Amino acid sequence: MKKISPKLFVEAIGLICIIGSLIFVGLEQRQNTIAIRAATNSSFATGFQDLNLVVASSPSLAKALAKLGGNPDDISQEDRIQVLGLYRALFHIWSNAHRQYLNGTLDPALYDGVTQEISTYAKKTPGTEVLDANRRHLAIKWAWESEKFIYNPEFQQLMDSILSNE
Repeated sequence: MKKISPKLFVEAIGLICIIGSLIFVGLEQRQNTIAIRAATNSSFATGFQDLNLVVASSPSLAKALAKLGGNPDDISQEDRIQVLGLYRALFHIWSNAHRQYLNGTLDPALYDGVTQEISTYAKKTPGTEVLDANRRHLAIKWAWESEKFIYNPEFQQLMDSILSNE
């Protein structure tokens, strides 16, 4: 039986350690990716919750939205500012979701929900299938045309394509 030289033995141990380190780094990177995705998804949900709380707890905003029948000239300047602020916040949430999806950090199922929501807001709905759908349709188009310059070109293309497919 051949005797293993000490040099070969040390090199074999070193190789095993390097392979073990690479496996460890790979597992850590996977865990880090999962943690980043979880934080992104949680932040996304919190943004929607916060926006819904603002709408639900602001009588003046609720009145402004109720008065907006689709023509922004029918409401006061103060009401237009409130409604545009609400839509700007909603567009920021959607834009952030779009960016995070493109970066691979937002769960595709959540992103599908965002595009479904945008599409629902954008549709002209005959009859009464969706409460206030036509009013929302006109309001979102008005708000988007007013505020779209704020957002990145990729998100502008997404919104424009959805709004044009009404």
